[in-house]
Amino acid sequence: MIINTNNKKILTRLISAVLCICFTAGCLSSCSGKEESGIKTVKSVAARNTITNLSEDATVHYSDSEESFSVKAAASGLIELLVDPETNSFGIRETTQSQLWSALPLLNKTADGEKLVTDASMVSLKIIGGTDIYYLNSQDNSVAYGKASYISIDNGAAFIFDIFANEETAAKSTYDKTDIGFNVTVSAVLKDGSMIVTCTHSNITGNPDAYIEDIELLNYFGAYNDTQEGDFLLVPDGCGAIIRTSIYDESFESLSFDVYGSDPSSDSEEETESAIIPAFGIKHGNTAFVSLIQSGDAVASINAKKATQISEYNIVYPSFNITPVSYDNETLYISKASTINEISLCYRFLAGSNATYAGLASACREQLIRNSVLSTRTVDVGDYMPFYLTLTGSAKKSLGPIKYLSNLTTFEQAKDMLTRMKNKGINNVSVRYAGVFDGGLDSKDIVSSDIMLRLGGTDKLSELYEYISSQKMSLFLDMNLFSSSSGFSGASATNIRKYTASFTPENALVDFMEEKVGERQLRSLKKLKNIVASVLSDTRYYTFSGYCLNDAGSVLYSDFSSDGMLRNEAAEAINSAIAPLSTGHSVMAVKGNFYMLKNVDSIINIPIGTSVAESGAYLAVPFVQLILHGITDYAGEPINTGINLRETLLKNIEYGACPHFEWNYESVISRTENDNFYYDNTINAAAEFYTEANEALNDLRDARITDHYEVEDGIFCTEYDTGARIYVNYTNADFSVLGVVVEARNFLRVN
Repeated sequence: MIINTNNKKILTRLISAVLCICFTAGCLSSCSGKEESGIKTVKSVAARNTITNLSEDATVHYSDSEESFSVKAAASGLIELLVDPETNSFGIRETTQSQLWSALPLLNKTADGEKLVTDASMVSLKIIGGTDIYYLNSQDNSVAYGKASYISIDNGAAFIFDIFANEETAAKSTYDKTDIGFNVTVSAVLKDGSMIVTCTHSNITGNPDAYIEDIELLNYFGAYNDTQEGDFLLVPDGCGAIIRTSIYDESFESLSFDVYGSDPSSDSEEETESAIIPAFGIKHGNTAFVSLIQSGDAVASINAKKATQISEYNIVYPSFNITPVSYDNETLYISKASTINEISLCYRFLAGSNATYAGLASACREQLIRNSVLSTRTVDVGDYMPFYLTLTGSAKKSLGPIKYLSNLTTFEQAKDMLTRMKNKGINNVSVRYAGVFDGGLDSKDIVSSDIMLRLGGTDKLSELYEYISSQKMSLFLDMNLFSSSSGFSGASATNIRKYTASFTPENALVDFMEEKVGERQLRSLKKLKNIVASVLSDTRYYTFSGYCLNDAGSVLYSDFSSDGMLRNEAAEAINSAIAPLSTGHSVMAVKGNFYMLKNVDSIINIPIGTSVAESGAYLAVPFVQLILHGITDYAGEPINTGINLRETLLKNIEYGACPHFEWNYESVISRTENDNFYYDNTINAAAEFYTEANEALNDLRDARITDHYEVEDGIFCTEYDTGARIYVNYTNADFSVLGVVVEARNFLRVN
């Protein structure tokens, strides 16, 4: 055993902390608390003080040099776990390249002397103490106080930090109830060539008014400022993006991405982007790593900063919302329970030719399959690739003060449209039929809704399905399981401010329907399985191919009612609840948050681009598509809603996506030639594109994408494990490659 302490009391606490760490065979899972949900309220908070206590010794935030890692704690595959006893931190050495990935940055010595930052730590905490906010971390508020230590554990090490608000509290042997102190244990275990990091926490002092609001974990792991050409930070923006650290961009701002989007029940005022996958990574030199959040993903954010000065570092790291908190009109709302008690991440390390974003995606895909997040199945390839078609039955429209439902595509009209598509060579259509239940596009509670008679009722729906089935096409009924425009027959969810929880969905038709999209109430989460059972019962006499999960595929929320559940538990409950829908039916998801994909057969509206604008230093990459291709069919947002139709078509080819259009049989504006949703305006272009795409991509649908890269400016190549390559040329000039020509603004498959 390796012990770095002289205090017997600390040793006792170390052993107790380690015995509390929960291990599983392949990875470490969540040990979620069983406290009831709900909100505690502290009223009349006129002001909130922000308190930090930084050490005068800034070197606690750095490892002095590679020689500082004097203890070899474990080894597995091509990596070694090394410990720096002075800073109570660790590093990972990739042995083929002798690359050290350090949890804290190495001391940066320049001609101007030592350049120090003071925010690097093993773990940082945002703590609510009474009504004040404390920003504390493992280095300033534990290591500097002599309250940090580590011990060896099976094939790894556990780093224990007793973090206090001040040195006076740290020196006590017994604590007052008003004292603030938390124990945080970070363990690093090597297994099968990967590193599993877990983080647990507990309240040392027993202060009933002290809560950990947020945890930042390993915020400088792999940080560097000696950037080389080709180095990047990988962030989960949309389809995925790389931040090119070798390209100077003085205007670059820090980024934060909420995994699975923001929680509409938490009323966060911070502006962040959303991510559908809980992964991030770094490439530095000839090595790279990817990190996958295995437990705590539903309450995680992924943050990135690009160095713009010599004293700054390129970093990407996760943070976790442990206790939801909201402050409004001098009232402080605090969740009764923590969202999660144990965080778990898996780090995979790559070197040489594998140290690319495609290599990181491959490692991430393998780990997701191991963790049973993704299925081991492959796409069933037929004669034709799917053409995804979103149809709208009815939607609200305004005529002055009068609001009414307007039919956009009846069941008979849908059949007529599909017949035309078939005649034009679009032979395999997967129809997502939205707005067919009571309320139309702004649907009411699905449990008490029926197929609308105004569209033709169940008889005409049966006739439509009979035609679709005879043509070997598919029909998916779009439904909102968790939201309603008019409340619920049961209970609604409660947000953190004790109001009815709601959200405002995106609606591509809003500008055309002359009707502002309204808020939709969110359902109480306590009876998810009963809701799904009711849907299965109510739709058993309908004729259709499967369910399209609309809000369930794109919205994840907490229910702060007394018998509700927080977001992390909700993700698990949703994933479990929707499983029965896949029995006897296919399941389609909108957007496709990764936590619920195991029982999903196809995804539409998956991101094909990024939310942050691209630049020389910021580039969209198909990280998500590299993971999913071959496992499930996917399609981006409707092609006809893009600004440039041709570029959108080419982007779908580059990313291996099936075509997706959103059409109505009726025009929603008077000048039909300007209506992007009027099917007659783009059906010929869609049919022509479908023929080209089907010929190039259909037999690759069950193949893995093995690589993706930019050949030259505006020329991209996507490689498959069959040996096929797809070249896409976005420029206005022809391009020659391998003895063939890729025409301007076109694509070419080379086998």
